[in-house]
Amino acid sequence: MKDEVGGVGMEECVVRQHWVDEPKPARVDHQREGARIIKELRLNDGLTMSELYFPFTLRLYARVLQCLGDHNFTGLDLFYRIKDCWKGRDQPTDLLWRPMEPGLSLKIAEWCFNTFLDNNGQGESEEIWYILSLKPEDFIWFLDEICQAARLSSFFGDAALLDSMTAQLREIDSLFETDEEKYWEKVRGSARDTLIADFVQLNRDFRGPLLQMKHLYCPEIADRILHDRQLCNFIARTIIDIGFDGETVHGLRSQWVARETWPARVKRILLARDRGKCAACGKDIVQELKDEPHIDHMFSISQGGCNDLVNLQLLCSPCNRAKADKETQVATSVPQYIRRPKKSVR
Repeated sequence: MKDEVGGVGMEECVVRQHWVDEPKPARVDHQREGARIIKELRLNDGLTMSELYFPFTLRLYARVLQCLGDHNFTGLDLFYRIKDCWKGRDQPTDLLWRPMEPGLSLKIAEWCFNTFLDNNGQGESEEIWYILSLKPEDFIWFLDEICQAARLSSFFGDAALLDSMTAQLREIDSLFETDEEKYWEKVRGSARDTLIADFVQLNRDFRGPLLQMKHLYCPEIADRILHDRQLCNFIARTIIDIGFDGETVHGLRSQWVARETWPARVKRILLARDRGKCAACGKDIVQELKDEPHIDHMFSISQGGCNDLVNLQLLCSPCNRAKADKETQVATSVPQYIRRPKKSVR
């Protein structure tokens, strides 16, 4: 049977290390680590949702979905970025090992954000820098979104470079109505080269503000990932597929993370995402007060699953017992706002 909320009856597992070339990470004070991240997110006092530029949020979310669907990205970039955390080159060092609020969903958003900006280390699977892969008009739109998002964040102050880039973009945009031939000439030629040079300079001269911007936007993307239980299941499955499965010398999956007592924040996130209902049968566990909610590993840790939030869901006691360590189909957590056609009865 899977774990009940609160971790009743949880025993420490024997961690199989022959497939991992790093030692088990040291335990981290996640309350303190969470406070540090929240402090970073509040670098600008009075920051509100209205100061996020939604077109840029949408682009970043689209980039995340694109990367997750790319086997080269998941098999190379995602694999090595997780290893970087375990080796202490990134935080948290116990990613996947323990349940935490700033977990894999946030790290995926950050790693995808980095692909927008990093023209030196594009990643193991990237053949070309992101902006150079864009079609001419999309390149212009992407830079406009970056400039708008930077301005709204207020992290950049009175940056003359942003003013210059914005002026160039406005000039190009105005040509579409007055001189379409010149518009395409600039989009495909001279203006593109100038804007690329400016963007490279922006990356070089404003690393601090860009880092703050990453900390502003990436939690928004992490929220969208965690809201979608099927997307979380896809990510948890991907983590197993790329090799984080405790594989034994006989090629079998095995337990490689210890059972954990669930932090209060993790419980609240799952109760909110699943609306207090069993993810399998839909019973309102919280409202009916007839059953204890259980936190279930969608992919059992005995079968190589991890402890990250993307691998967790809420189940009632009967469904939890019935599921045991089996892999089952995961239902969507997104409400059906649009009515579906009724199935015809033959």
